[in-house]
Amino acid sequence: MCKIITLFIITLFKVFSSVNAYFKKKGGLSLNYGIVAEFNPFHNGHKYLVDSLKQNENDTVTAVMSGNFVQRGEPAILDVNKRTRMALKSGVDLVLSLPFPYCSATAERFALSGVTVLDSLNCLHSLGFGSESDSPELLKECAKNLRTTDFNSLVSKLVESGVSFPTAREQAVKELFGDPPAKLLQNSNDILGVEYAKALLELNSKLDIVSVKRTGASHDSNEGEGNIRSASLIRTFIENLDEVKSFVPKESFSVLENAINEKKIIDYSKYELSLLFKLRTMSVEELRELPDVNEGLEYRIYEAVRNSTSYNELLEKIKTKRYTLSRIRRILLFAYLGVTKELLKTPVPYIRVLGFNEKGASLLKECKEKAKLPIVTRPKDLKNLDENGRRIFELECKARDLYSLCLENPDICGKEMTEKIIIL
Repeated sequence: MCKIITLFIITLFKVFSSVNAYFKKKGGLSLNYGIVAEFNPFHNGHKYLVDSLKQNENDTVTAVMSGNFVQRGEPAILDVNKRTRMALKSGVDLVLSLPFPYCSATAERFALSGVTVLDSLNCLHSLGFGSESDSPELLKECAKNLRTTDFNSLVSKLVESGVSFPTAREQAVKELFGDPPAKLLQNSNDILGVEYAKALLELNSKLDIVSVKRTGASHDSNEGEGNIRSASLIRTFIENLDEVKSFVPKESFSVLENAINEKKIIDYSKYELSLLFKLRTMSVEELRELPDVNEGLEYRIYEAVRNSTSYNELLEKIKTKRYTLSRIRRILLFAYLGVTKELLKTPVPYIRVLGFNEKGASLLKECKEKAKLPIVTRPKDLKNLDENGRRIFELECKARDLYSLCLENPDICGKEMTEKIIIL
């Protein structure tokens, strides 16, 4: 009797799978995917990820995208609206904002904040991302390991010995859990993948993870294959349109071309000069309140500021084995925009819509009925935010105004309140 029941269950499962596959192929079923991205700028590798997630015409991809500053601690090459338009033209259906300061925080905070926005929509099925290893189960297992007491104790011990946090984390994983998970922490996209999986555990989210094997250039690589290059390499020759054209989707190339022709791309030299100006006005006490500043680092920054005449010189004078360049860049950016330790601890307070297409509009309508956080689509929605929400949005406005001043052709203040949602 048990064998008959077992065979019946197996047969039923096969029939269900076949029916599900049939309707999926015919476009009868749809899945809603979410990704966390910077699109700095949107390139062919990003389009490959979006296209790989969409298995039929009814599937959707929602992107939580960094604002005008990015996770490496510097301004984005194009403003948030232009990158939103590029994404929508190239297959993304709904673009949401990952506000400042979360978009420029550590990988852990960046991932947790982005996943919080996606999970709070309450209408997505899976979180997708590019991965060097393409091993979701190993990423999940590594994420569980990183939440253990033994792991965190060992990391703290290693950091106290003088090594940087990324090195301490990799060494701790290798010592406690072996080589395979430790190797994940050598790859930038796998590192984020682990942090995404960890964030889902922390939020007790129902979202699954779907990894897409990364092709072409690795993150920050100067190499590549075919028509895919890393965003960091593309930024180095961004104004060479003939060359850039090969690595940016044709659907969105016109957005990039217009921005370059109108000189609406970032001028890093302006940013660096204004940053130095701001830092020279700050006291040791003010530096001490910045996120990630501890153990006397404020004195090192203070002295370096007074003995440096360029941004790169400043970075070199602050850098140590323990404090990586990425960490220092983020600290200096937080100084520039007035972000304190206390402010960065504020949970993501709202979901802000940047743009959508027809499918994105339908998805957004569903999300408005289910979302766990308030959805902001119009300036008047800001009146309904709590104190934390208003503080973060005020910071967003400040960040946009300072960003606009650092464009090749500077822009006016107040764009954060006046620019409309992009609808394609």
